[in-house]
Amino acid sequence: MIVVLSGCSALNGTRFAQQSAESLNELTEWQQQQVSAARQTYLTDLVQAEELQALIQQGLDNNPGLQQTALAIQIARENVINVSGERLPNANISVSQSKTEGSDSVYKSSLDVSWTVDWLQKLQDSADASQAGLVSSVAADQYARDLLASSVIDTWFQLIQQSQLIDIERSRLRVLEQNEQTIVERYRKGLDALTDLDSARSQSASSRATLVAYSQGYATLQRSMAVLLGKTEYSAPDNLHFPQVQIPLASVPAQDLGRRPDLQQAYLNIRVADLNSAVAYKNLLPSLSLGLSLSQSNSALRDALFTSPAWSVLNQLTIPLFQGGKLRAQARQADLTAEQTYWAYQEKLLAAVQEVENALGQENALTAQQAHISDALRNAERSFEIYQTKYRQGLVTFLDLLTIQTQTFDLRVQKTQLTYARLSNRITLGLALGLGVKS
Repeated sequence: MIVVLSGCSALNGTRFAQQSAESLNELTEWQQQQVSAARQTYLTDLVQAEELQALIQQGLDNNPGLQQTALAIQIARENVINVSGERLPNANISVSQSKTEGSDSVYKSSLDVSWTVDWLQKLQDSADASQAGLVSSVAADQYARDLLASSVIDTWFQLIQQSQLIDIERSRLRVLEQNEQTIVERYRKGLDALTDLDSARSQSASSRATLVAYSQGYATLQRSMAVLLGKTEYSAPDNLHFPQVQIPLASVPAQDLGRRPDLQQAYLNIRVADLNSAVAYKNLLPSLSLGLSLSQSNSALRDALFTSPAWSVLNQLTIPLFQGGKLRAQARQADLTAEQTYWAYQEKLLAAVQEVENALGQENALTAQQAHISDALRNAERSFEIYQTKYRQGLVTFLDLLTIQTQTFDLRVQKTQLTYARLSNRITLGLALGLGVKS
């Protein structure tokens, strides 16, 4: 009785679930502020690109991982039917035949009906737990779909970035090869020595190596996209450009995070653990079952089929007295498991808050960085043409020319990388705020 009384707080199966809901509602506002943002419902609404929408749909239809989560839902649905059936009466009919030497065959038929009275709602708790498990599987499937959509979008952005980096490096290589020609021409005219030719060739060779690496990275991204789409190969179209991506609005933390399927799944896992804990404690209490049996024996099969059956009623009250501490250990174990899932939810909640705050902060930082890099690039490009003209006139050294050329192309690379980072971060922010794809 002491063990039962100590577990009374867990008998209703809502203890840790209530605490988790309270933890979410304690979040009142985000620390990072937004300058401008748009309220959207789905992750795909942030990017307006028809080709990308088609790729996302291909992934949702063909990705093997999503097919597995969809099957998990079907398995959970069958489990609900299985567990819910325990609350209903069970009926079994049997017909047997026996024969001994020197006597006629004897046929025996029986109809047995039994029903466990759910006076403690233990079977109801089990059914509710299986139903919560089903909803948890649905949330897991939705989160997998959301993650896939964000991965397709991000990989598409990376392909655009890599394509632009290849174009930038090709432009750099053309300029470096022109440097080599200019040095040779100046030498033939007696205006300069060949001392800078080795440096020019070294820069060109380094650029070719970088171009090979960029090309390999582009091919790797195409293979990654193929896997996401459930295909063996994928070829990205030429002349891709970064699309416009809206900034998702961060409003009330409890509402934003409440949309996240992964947090919904973590909460439902607590619900399942709470109900399993309630069932484990109720196993320590008495159980009542009712039974009715109809039976008939006869040498003729037709007469043995309940023509004049004998009936019996069995009402059984079972009280657990001693099972070596097994039931008490199971109850404590279920209670600890429920608390463990509660702390897993808390961990996921804190991580979700951090994801949103980091993404909000990144948006502001990347915006500022991109503005500064754009200013630097404009200045460098103005100097680029001036230094080339001055070098041909012998007014600046080759080292001065090479420095401004390197600076210009490096700034172009940084601008492309910052553009990708900023757009990708907006998708990350949308996912963190619970924006996903249509189920």
